[in-house]
Amino acid sequence: MKLQKAELAQKLNKIKGVVPKRTTMPALQGILVADGYLIANNMEMTVKAKIEGTEGESFIIPERAFELINNLPDGEVEISASAGNMITIKADKIKNKYQTFDPAIFPTTAVQEDGSELTIQANMLLESMKRVAYAVPAQSANTIMTAMCLQASGGQLNFVGLDGKVLAWDKVDYDGEFELLIPKNTVERLKSLGLSGDVKIRHNKTGAVFITEEFEVYTRLIDGEYFKYRRMFADLSLHTVVSRTALLDAMTRAKMCTAEKCPVRFEIDGSLLKLSIKDDATDYCETVDLQEEMEKPLTIGFDARLVVETLKAFDCDNVGISLDGPKMPMIMKAEDSDFKTIVLPVTIN
Repeated sequence: MKLQKAELAQKLNKIKGVVPKRTTMPALQGILVADGYLIANNMEMTVKAKIEGTEGESFIIPERAFELINNLPDGEVEISASAGNMITIKADKIKNKYQTFDPAIFPTTAVQEDGSELTIQANMLLESMKRVAYAVPAQSANTIMTAMCLQASGGQLNFVGLDGKVLAWDKVDYDGEFELLIPKNTVERLKSLGLSGDVKIRHNKTGAVFITEEFEVYTRLIDGEYFKYRRMFADLSLHTVVSRTALLDAMTRAKMCTAEKCPVRFEIDGSLLKLSIKDDATDYCETVDLQEEMEKPLTIGFDARLVVETLKAFDCDNVGISLDGPKMPMIMKAEDSDFKTIVLPVTIN
């Protein structure tokens, strides 16, 4: 087959992160060329990238060939398979052969015919996923926490992440009823692919596939029932509004001056927020102006890292803050969307 190096390298780079570092199936440590697609599979997730000029081909590009392809000169690349599972890569005056694996042993994921289907615009799907993803931990003793919940009910499609210390919830209009628990790794892969246009999502009890013109992403679903997140957003008695950038900048400065796990102290009085952070090496203090006065003063502590990550998840100019007491969570709400979060407090002296 003959391809343009730029397109081949771009598609390889998009999906090569799926290739497992360790596996009992060595064939998976390459990318399969078959049926007009480049295919990567780690047995938990399969990503297919459409690429013209590969129709009728069937061979595996081994992992050690990825960097060579990236570093070939621009122009046409020719890849051919020969007996004994050998492939040859040619470009300009360059030629190299690789021993690879029989493509017949490369497991592929069958198209899901059963189950349900929905369609959503890629930008809408990705915007909500990007906001909520920071609250989904990569690892947890509770497997349910390692999933982003996509739950459709009541005319809304809800995106939820929760790690026990922070909860993030975004939603868009959608008419349907279902609940999908999508693994963190799949969410990160969907974010990185640069999906565009409409995304068709087919799903059943065990798996889901996200389909666009260029990509197909198959994933297993995490089994179980998600947390009752709605009831966690209680009505709190104290409210204010703050510039997201001003608070984020102040928190970033405070956090860089001290140890990673040192809590930040919020002292709110009227229209001023005094934040301070202190350890054996530093004693940082900064005052941030609030846009609305709080009805009564409050002192409360938070994990500085979680506050910074939460503020980064918003993309609006101002955020609303609701509080109730030093042992109650902080709720942050976007001024221009339905996105909102909960950050649990920590004990301070």
